[in-house]
Amino acid sequence: MPNYLGDTEFDNLNTNFYYTSLNEAYYDCKDETFYNAAETKLKNNTWKEDVTDKILKALCYVYRKSSINNDERDICKYLYFWLVNILLDKMTNKVVFFDVIRDLFDILKNDKEKICELPHHYIEEHNFKNIKSFFDYSEDYYSYKNQITDYNLPCNEKYHKYLHAYVDTYNTFHGICQYERKSYGYCDIFDKYFAEKDHKNLSKWTCKLQDNKPEAEYPEKEKMKEQPPSAYGMVGQTLTLSEGFKRETEQDAEYPSSSVSLPRQDTFVNNSSSNNSDGTHPTIISKSVTGAVSVAG
Repeated sequence: MPNYLGDTEFDNLNTNFYYTSLNEAYYDCKDETFYNAAETKLKNNTWKEDVTDKILKALCYVYRKSSINNDERDICKYLYFWLVNILLDKMTNKVVFFDVIRDLFDILKNDKEKICELPHHYIEEHNFKNIKSFFDYSEDYYSYKNQITDYNLPCNEKYHKYLHAYVDTYNTFHGICQYERKSYGYCDIFDKYFAEKDHKNLSKWTCKLQDNKPEAEYPEKEKMKEQPPSAYGMVGQTLTLSEGFKRETEQDAEYPSSSVSLPRQDTFVNNSSSNNSDGTHPTIISKSVTGAVSVAG
């Protein structure tokens, strides 16, 4: 059990493992049936920065992982949020971002079936970042449960900002969804992601900022490239709500925002299964949660 929460623990958060795997994917699968269709779909769009190759490598990564292990379906949820994030950030015409997501999920098939199903059949852009934060925090819950074994353990700045942004965002939306109006579409998603988790932990986890790691605390960390962190229930960025989630390498690590703008009423989050969209986690109904501290998905 760690007694200092530093870079090793941060890297071992479940979301960091999966988003980093997608960001750093190097697989090439040009010979696979889905590849040309996916490439054509991406190249038919205009980009502020062309990320076609990056997305294709991530799709190949998911394709290969599912071929090796058919139970490796949690990566699909991460792929969804990673894709939405990168499309909203890099596409010139963001209006069609969900059409692209839906089509890519439809295209991504092996010889037998579709590999991934959309976890959410539609999310409006202004809700995305907050809903992504719900997903990310819920996925990191068991990582934190294993790491935060005592009250107010010392931690470095990156870990501290990331955790506290999660907690602040969780508490804001818990208040909105539990004690105020229930008509926000994202409240159903909030309840879904946190239903089986301890509210006390989610709302009160903290650590004490301590810049210098105690001497001889850990040997040099070993990077985990192909195996996710081991923790009970971990099947499976803080929330940067101003410029998008760019959970990429460590230098681009982003943190959940602790500044939350209260939402306007929203009914546009559609989680029902429908044929016109197929699909995988988040921004608030009003203006997005601002105050990012800036790590796709």
